Formats: sequence, structure tokens, C-alpha cells
Amino acid sequence: MTAYRRLAIAFVVAGAIGALLIGATASMTDPPGAATTPGNPSPILILAWAALGGWLLCLGVLWLVMVHKYLRPVEALATETRFLAEAGPAHSIESQHYAWLRPLPDSVNALLKQWLATRQETEESVTAATRRIEEQKRWLEAILRDLSEGVLVCNMEHRVLLYNQSALSLLHVAGDLGLGRSLFNLITREPVLHAIEQLQLRDAAPGSDATASLVCATVDSQALLRGRLSLILDAQSQPGGYVLTITDVTREVAELGRRDALLQTAAEGMRGSLANLRAAVETLATYPEIDAQRRRAFDQVILRESNTLSDRLDNLNREYRGLSASHWPMADTYSLDLLNCVIRRLRDAGGPTVTMIGLPLWLRGDSHALVVAIERLLCNLADASGATSFDIEALLGDKRVYIDVTWGGLAISTATLDAWLEEPLPGALGAPALREILQRHGSEIWSRMLDGGRALLRLPLPAPIRVQFAPPRERVMPARPEFYDFDLMRLAPADQSLGAKPLRSFTYVVFDTETTGLSPSGGDELVSIGAVRVVNGRILTGETFSRLINPGRAIPPESTRFHGITDRMVADSPPAQVVLPQFRTFAADAMLIAHNAAFDMKFLKLKEIECGVRFDSIVLDTMLISASLYQALDDHSLDAIAGRLGIDIAGRHSALGDALATAAVFVRLLDLLEARGINTLDGLIRASNMVLEIRARQAHF
Repeated sequence: MTAYRRLAIAFVVAGAIGALLIGATASMTDPPGAATTPGNPSPILILAWAALGGWLLCLGVLWLVMVHKYLRPVEALATETRFLAEAGPAHSIESQHYAWLRPLPDSVNALLKQWLATRQETEESVTAATRRIEEQKRWLEAILRDLSEGVLVCNMEHRVLLYNQSALSLLHVAGDLGLGRSLFNLITREPVLHAIEQLQLRDAAPGSDATASLVCATVDSQALLRGRLSLILDAQSQPGGYVLTITDVTREVAELGRRDALLQTAAEGMRGSLANLRAAVETLATYPEIDAQRRRAFDQVILRESNTLSDRLDNLNREYRGLSASHWPMADTYSLDLLNCVIRRLRDAGGPTVTMIGLPLWLRGDSHALVVAIERLLCNLADASGATSFDIEALLGDKRVYIDVTWGGLAISTATLDAWLEEPLPGALGAPALREILQRHGSEIWSRMLDGGRALLRLPLPAPIRVQFAPPRERVMPARPEFYDFDLMRLAPADQSLGAKPLRSFTYVVFDTETTGLSPSGGDELVSIGAVRVVNGRILTGETFSRLINPGRAIPPESTRFHGITDRMVADSPPAQVVLPQFRTFAADAMLIAHNAAFDMKFLKLKEIECGVRFDSIVLDTMLISASLYQALDDHSLDAIAGRLGIDIAGRHSALGDALATAAVFVRLLDLLEARGINTLDGLIRASNMVLEIRARQAHF
């Protein structure tokens, strides 16, 4: 009950008491004209009492009218005006709601219009001033996206401030790489700490190396990484963070191991054969008069060991070619582009006519070197065969891609092909011979006859790491995730009191659930959960969590009409026992936020024992925050708050869509809280009595 209403009721009660006193006094008086006695009040006194009672009664009624027509509308108008001033007017005040105060809302609307015009001018000035910063941001994003090395920037608490697409691919630890999260959730700790220690102790004299090399591994031990680390110094030359670039050397180290094993095998395997050959040759040289039978035995030893050495050398040569080819820089190339380049160069040089046939395929190689090599082969073919036109085609082989050249005429002899292999190719890098280019690609050429009087020259090339040979992708990379936030460099130290930390310094996970019904304690189950991370007041749309959940029971039609999830959609989905631990990992070290959080948290709490997880982090509720800020407003639903704040909601009544809408609402509410001087977690909890209210609502559900 407001103070206005209590005061009005007091006036009415006083008037009623005054009227009762008048009645009592009148009943005790004599008829008019009777003499006044000590027990009979005078008519003047009676009139005075009547005037007092009537005045009090009228005043009370008048006050009730003022409360209903003026004071309560003024209070609502003040609340709405304050909301528009703090949140930014997405609409004007509707004057018809304040009929008795009509000039006042019109004046407020005029003031808001003028303020909007001023704010627009300011925003235009800020936009013009920051356009160059945005352009630099786009350059940074383009550079980070196209770097083949993984780049990570961390503060001295080892929290990730920046990462690029390559780092996301190299680390491939789903759900763990994110802004504000610990680097050591991804890679081993000790090599990074040792590199930082080296740089901090290193003499910073001019010319000294400002970077440290390191070798580390992913925490799942699936990849070995080579990296370089450099410190980021502040204005006082104190380290405020560091840059870590990484490349995956797992395959390189494995191939070096294979090379070492190959050399060791060659040395050990040939030693016995060479010893036998040497012994046989020395015996024959020492005893030339040896009889024919024993000489034949030594000859057989020499022949056998020579064949063994020849076979081993052939095997070594093949394996070596495979190892050497893997170290030359190569890329996936589309055969259509590669062969078109060859055809155009031959046409410009007046060479033979080449027709491309068949379907294009992807292959892997040094594109420029291959163009030069294939061009030379076609010119040599024209000279050797006398043909003036050739067909060229890319064919899919057994984990290889064949470049086949066919023509009408005879095949090319092996001796001629061997001679071509030794020809230098001036247009290729380093002017290598054709043989060297083929060795880089682990390839060799051969020629044979086909039916119908046509001949073939085949060039096998490596398969690509995509398309027809690509393994299934384990996860889909976000189209454009938020890869960096340098404001995280200024986070409060971890040892500070949690309640005293600024609200914007926390990492939040805003989530929402879809369920089979509205009674978690009555047997309803989760069917979907969606979440998005908010770091430093920014919604990271590239760091989301969205899962369908098999509830283990039928989904009622009325619930399906609400969220659109059917029994068929969740039939092959994992149960809550699988999904909730994944969600707990996604929300690690973050504060949870939901709209009407008590409802969603009740579902999670009921599943804790069954799923083997605990959801014991602090929980904030956007509904309660809004209600604490604007108590005079009645509707604090997600749609109502979003409408007042001018936020468009897309994907409503899907878990991820509602989570994104709630995140947008929360980020705007942070601005309103700061406008009220509520900047810390303790301040928010005190202002909204958040914890007690959520627990009370959970008990209701």
C-alpha cells in the first residue's frame, strides 16, 4: 500500500469519526429553543462538530480522487520517463493514458524528441570518428583469418583474448576454446610457463631475440605443437600479456621418425649383405685356383646378396620419395584451373592443340611446378610422336589422381622417358629437372598403348585433403565467431572478492531450455537446451551451445505447438545424462543467466545426481533484474522487456533463440544497472534480492 493511499484512508476515517461524534452529540441535546444546561451542548458547538466532520470527509474523498487521477499517474509517468531516459526511447509516451495530465506527457515527448535529435548528432560524430578503427578491425580480422599459423593472445593470467580460425582448427577441442577461458584448457602448461620465464629473465638489450621457441601438446595428447611466444609490454615496459603462434608438427615429427627408422634399417639391413659380398669377393680374389663347384657357390652368394641389396635400395628409394614429397609446400588444386593454365600457355607459345576432357577433380601439388612440367611433357610428346593434338583428363585412382594424356600414335619408350626426366625446367623454382619435380610429388611417369591405335602417358599425383578424399568434419566452424576482445587484458585479478568484481568483468553463459511441460517436479523433462557466452559485455555469437535431448517420454502436442520439437526430432538425440555434462563443460567458470531462471534451474537441479554434475555457480535472472529496476511496470516477460528496450527477437520459443534474446536483454540491462550506480555483483544481489527470490521460485516449481 502506497503512502498516498494510507494518507487518504486516514482522512476518510477521521471524517467518519467526526460524523459519529456529531451524531452522538446531537442525540444528547435538547430540542431547539430549550435553555442551555451543563449537560446540553450549545447549537454553535454542534455546528462546529458538523463542519469539522464534513470537512474531513470531503477532504478524504478529494484526496482519493487526487491519488487516482493525479498522484498515481504522475508516479507511473515518472517511472516511464526514467525508463526512457535510461534505456533509450524506442517509443514515445502515449498521452491518452494520462488524460488529466495531458500537457505533461506532451512536454516530456517534446523533450525526448529533442534529446533524440541531440543523441543522433552525437552518434553520427562518434561513427565518423570510429570509422577508421572499424576499418582497421576488418583488416585485423582478414589477416587473422588467412594466417596458416594458429595465433593466440593471452593476458598474464593465461586467459585467451584473441584467437584466429587456424587456432580453432589446430586445437580442435570442441567447446573449450573461447574468449576469457584459460589457455591451459587447451595446451600443456609447463612449456608455456618456461618460455615466459625465459623472456622475463632475458636481457632486453638491443638486438636480443624477443621471442622464445617452445614445443607443447594439446591436453588430449592428440597433437604436437611447435610455437613461438613473445611478450606484450605496457607503457611501463611490464608484461601485460603474450602472443603465441602455433603450428601442428605431429605429422612432421612422425615423418622424421620414419626417416630415422629408414636410415637405421638401411644401415643394419645392408651390413649383412655387404659383409657376405665382401667375404665372397675376397675369397675368390685370394684363391683364384678354387675349383669350379666352390666357385659356383660363391657366385650364387654374390648374385643373391646383390639382388637383396638391389631390392632394399629400391624400397629405400620409394620410401624416401614419399618422405621428401611430404615436405615440399603443396596445396589443393582444381584440375580445371591447372590444365586450363597449361592449355593457355601452349596456345600462346604456338604449341600443340590440347583438349581437356572428363570431369574436373581436386588434386594436391605445387601448382606452378606442375604447369611447367606438364607443358614440357606435352611439347616433348608432340616432337617425339609427331601428333599435333592431344586429349588430357583427370581421373580418380586408388587414393591418387591421374593426369592422362592420350593421342593417336605409338607409346613413348622407357629410354626416351628417362631422357626427358633429366631435362632442366627453367620456369620452375630453382630450375630443377623433371625428375625432381616428380619426386616432390611422389610420382613417376609411364606410357603404354591403348586400343584403337591410341597411346597413353600417365602422371600420378597426390590426392587432395578435401572433396573426394576428405574425412568427415567433426565440427562445423562458426561463420564469423567473435575471435578477440582486448578489454579482457584489464580484468580484475582473480584473487579479488567475487562480490566486489564489476559486473562486466564476469564471463556469463546465458541459457534457455525447452521442455515437455511446465512441471519439472511432476515428471516433465528437457527436450532442448541452448546457450551463448557473454564476455566483457559482448555476445559471442560464434560460441554457442545447442542440443536436442531425448526426454525418454512422449512430447505432448500442446508443448510441440509451443516449441516445435517433435518425438521424431529427438528420437536419435542423446539423453540428458549425456547432454548436461557437455553443457556443464561449456559453462565452466561462467555465471549462469536465464529469464525466469528458477524454472530452468529446477530442471537442471533435478538431474544433478543422475548426470553426475553440479550446477552450483551463481545464477542471475533477467526477469528479476527488470522488476527491481522498474517496480511500477507490471509486465516483465521476455517479450515485454525486449519490446521496451527495442530488441528484435528472432527464433522465439527455440532454446538457442531465446538464449540469444535473453543475452541481448541482459547486455542492455547492464547499461541500466550502471546508470543506477549498480556496478558490482554484490550491488546487484542486494538491489534485487536475487538469491532468495530464485530459491523461493524454485520451491514453487
